[in-house]
Amino acid sequence: MKIRLIELRDAPKLLDFESKNRDWFERTIDSRGEYFYCSFGVLSHIEECLYEYQQDVLLPMLIVGDDGQILGRINLSNIDQFNCRAELGYRVGQAFTNQGIAKEAVAQIKQHAQQYGLEKLIAYAATTNPASQKVLMANEFAVIEEHSNFATINGVSLTCLELECSLI
Repeated sequence: MKIRLIELRDAPKLLDFESKNRDWFERTIDSRGEYFYCSFGVLSHIEECLYEYQQDVLLPMLIVGDDGQILGRINLSNIDQFNCRAELGYRVGQAFTNQGIAKEAVAQIKQHAQQYGLEKLIAYAATTNPASQKVLMANEFAVIEEHSNFATINGVSLTCLELECSLI
Protein backbone atom coordinates (compact mmCIF):
# COMPACT_ATOMS: atom_id res chain seq x y z
CA MET A 1 0.00 0.00 0.00
CA LYS A 2 1.19 3.49 -0.78
CA ILE A 3 -0.12 7.01 -1.14
CA ARG A 4 0.25 8.99 -4.33
CA LEU A 5 -0.96 12.21 -5.91
CA ILE A 6 -4.40 12.02 -7.48
CA GLU A 7 -4.45 12.26 -11.31
CA LEU A 8 -7.13 12.95 -13.91
CA ARG A 9 -6.87 9.37 -15.16
CA ASP A 10 -8.04 8.21 -11.71
CA ALA A 11 -11.57 9.53 -12.36
CA PRO A 12 -13.27 6.22 -13.30
CA LYS A 13 -11.76 4.29 -10.37
CA LEU A 14 -12.43 7.17 -7.99
CA LEU A 15 -16.07 7.39 -9.06
CA ASP A 16 -16.42 3.65 -8.43
CA PHE A 17 -14.73 3.91 -5.02
CA GLU A 18 -16.75 6.94 -3.90
CA SER A 19 -20.04 5.44 -5.14
CA LYS A 20 -19.46 2.11 -3.39
CA ASN A 21 -18.60 3.87 -0.13
CA ARG A 22 -21.09 6.72 -0.30
CA ASP A 23 -23.42 5.45 2.43
CA TRP A 24 -20.44 4.54 4.62
CA PHE A 25 -18.84 7.97 4.29
CA GLU A 26 -22.07 9.92 4.68
CA ARG A 27 -22.56 8.45 8.15
CA THR A 28 -19.73 10.66 9.39
CA ILE A 29 -19.20 13.46 6.84
CA ASP A 30 -21.38 15.75 4.76
CA SER A 31 -22.65 14.42 1.45
CA ARG A 32 -20.80 15.62 -1.62
CA GLY A 33 -24.18 15.95 -3.35
CA GLU A 34 -25.62 14.22 -6.39
CA TYR A 35 -23.53 16.33 -8.78
CA PHE A 36 -20.34 14.65 -7.56
CA TYR A 37 -21.46 11.08 -8.32
CA CYS A 38 -21.06 11.09 -12.10
CA SER A 39 -18.06 11.09 -14.44
CA PHE A 40 -18.16 14.85 -14.95
CA GLY A 41 -18.56 15.54 -11.23
CA VAL A 42 -15.58 13.43 -10.20
CA LEU A 43 -13.44 14.79 -13.03
CA SER A 44 -14.30 18.36 -11.99
CA HIS A 45 -13.43 17.49 -8.40
CA ILE A 46 -10.02 16.13 -9.42
CA GLU A 47 -9.35 19.21 -11.56
CA GLU A 48 -10.18 21.45 -8.60
CA CYS A 49 -7.91 19.41 -6.33
CA LEU A 50 -5.04 19.63 -8.80
CA TYR A 51 -5.55 23.38 -9.20
CA GLU A 52 -5.31 23.81 -5.42
CA TYR A 53 -2.24 21.54 -5.45
CA GLN A 54 -0.59 23.84 -8.01
CA GLN A 55 -1.37 26.75 -5.67
CA ASP A 56 0.39 24.89 -2.81
CA VAL A 57 -2.69 24.87 -0.58
CA LEU A 58 -3.71 21.21 -0.99
CA LEU A 59 -1.90 17.90 -1.29
CA PRO A 60 -4.60 15.52 -2.63
CA MET A 61 -3.51 11.90 -2.39
CA LEU A 62 -5.00 8.49 -3.01
CA ILE A 63 -4.33 5.47 -0.84
CA VAL A 64 -3.77 2.60 -3.27
CA GLY A 65 -3.12 -1.09 -2.88
CA ASP A 66 -0.26 -2.92 -4.53
CA ASP A 67 -2.69 -3.85 -7.31
CA GLY A 68 -3.59 -0.18 -7.94
CA GLN A 69 -7.02 -0.43 -6.31
CA ILE A 70 -8.14 2.71 -4.49
CA LEU A 71 -8.39 1.94 -0.78
CA GLY A 72 -8.96 5.48 0.41
CA ARG A 73 -8.02 9.11 0.21
CA ILE A 74 -5.77 11.29 2.34
CA ASN A 75 -4.87 14.93 2.00
CA LEU A 76 -3.23 17.92 3.51
CA SER A 77 -5.47 20.96 3.15
CA ASN A 78 -5.25 24.60 4.14
CA ILE A 79 -1.50 24.35 3.72
CA ASP A 80 0.01 27.45 5.31
CA GLN A 81 3.64 27.79 4.25
CA PHE A 82 4.10 30.94 6.36
CA ASN A 83 3.05 29.24 9.60
CA CYS A 84 4.36 25.83 8.45
CA ARG A 85 1.12 23.96 9.15
CA ALA A 86 -1.68 22.11 7.40
CA GLU A 87 -4.82 20.14 8.17
CA LEU A 88 -4.90 16.39 7.68
CA GLY A 89 -7.97 14.54 6.47
CA TYR A 90 -8.48 10.98 5.32
CA ARG A 91 -11.11 8.37 4.56
CA VAL A 92 -10.74 4.65 3.98
CA GLY A 93 -13.27 2.48 2.17
CA GLN A 94 -15.49 0.33 4.37
CA ALA A 95 -13.99 -2.92 3.07
CA PHE A 96 -10.50 -1.75 4.06
CA THR A 97 -11.03 -0.72 7.68
CA ASN A 98 -9.28 -2.43 10.61
CA GLN A 99 -6.32 -3.44 8.43
CA GLY A 100 -3.81 -0.74 9.44
CA ILE A 101 -4.27 1.10 6.14
CA ALA A 102 -5.26 4.44 7.66
CA LYS A 103 -2.43 4.24 10.20
CA GLU A 104 0.16 3.59 7.47
CA ALA A 105 -1.29 6.28 5.17
CA VAL A 106 -1.06 8.88 7.95
CA ALA A 107 2.55 7.86 8.61
CA GLN A 108 3.35 8.28 4.91
CA ILE A 109 1.67 11.67 4.57
CA LYS A 110 3.61 12.93 7.58
CA GLN A 111 6.77 12.29 5.55
CA HIS A 112 5.34 14.30 2.64
CA ALA A 113 4.45 17.10 5.06
CA GLN A 114 8.04 17.24 6.28
CA GLN A 115 9.26 17.44 2.68
CA TYR A 116 6.93 20.43 2.27
CA GLY A 117 8.70 22.07 5.20
CA LEU A 118 5.66 21.81 7.43
CA GLU A 119 6.19 21.67 11.17
CA LYS A 120 2.68 20.96 12.44
CA LEU A 121 -0.37 19.01 11.33
CA ILE A 122 -3.88 19.48 12.68
CA ALA A 123 -6.63 16.86 12.42
CA TYR A 124 -10.19 16.63 13.67
CA ALA A 125 -11.95 13.47 14.81
CA ALA A 126 -15.50 13.13 16.06
CA THR A 127 -15.81 11.98 19.65
CA THR A 128 -18.05 9.25 18.22
CA ASN A 129 -15.19 7.99 16.00
CA PRO A 130 -12.70 6.27 18.31
CA ALA A 131 -11.09 4.42 15.37
CA SER A 132 -9.97 7.70 13.81
CA GLN A 133 -8.72 8.97 17.16
CA LYS A 134 -6.71 5.75 17.58
CA VAL A 135 -5.14 6.10 14.11
CA LEU A 136 -4.12 9.68 14.80
CA MET A 137 -2.77 9.00 18.29
CA ALA A 138 -0.76 6.05 16.94
CA ASN A 139 0.88 8.61 14.65
CA GLU A 140 1.88 10.99 17.47
CA PHE A 141 -1.16 13.27 17.34
CA ALA A 142 -2.32 14.60 20.70
CA VAL A 143 -5.66 16.11 21.64
CA ILE A 144 -5.40 19.85 22.15
CA GLU A 145 -9.04 20.90 22.26
CA GLU A 146 -12.62 19.66 22.14
CA HIS A 147 -15.12 21.52 19.95
CA SER A 148 -18.84 21.18 20.71
CA ASN A 149 -21.20 21.58 17.75
CA PHE A 150 -18.24 21.36 15.38
CA ALA A 151 -20.31 19.98 12.52
CA THR A 152 -23.82 18.79 11.78
CA ILE A 153 -24.08 15.49 9.90
CA ASN A 154 -27.49 14.14 8.95
CA GLY A 155 -29.09 16.57 11.38
CA VAL A 156 -26.93 15.48 14.32
CA SER A 157 -24.53 17.93 15.95
CA LEU A 158 -21.05 16.46 16.41
CA THR A 159 -18.44 17.20 19.00
CA CYS A 160 -14.95 16.87 17.57
CA LEU A 161 -11.50 16.61 19.03
CA GLU A 162 -8.78 18.79 17.55
CA LEU A 163 -5.51 16.90 17.45
CA GLU A 164 -2.05 18.20 16.67
CA CYS A 165 1.20 16.56 15.59
CA SER A 166 4.58 18.26 15.69
CA LEU A 167 6.86 17.31 12.80
CA ILE A 168 10.01 18.86 14.26
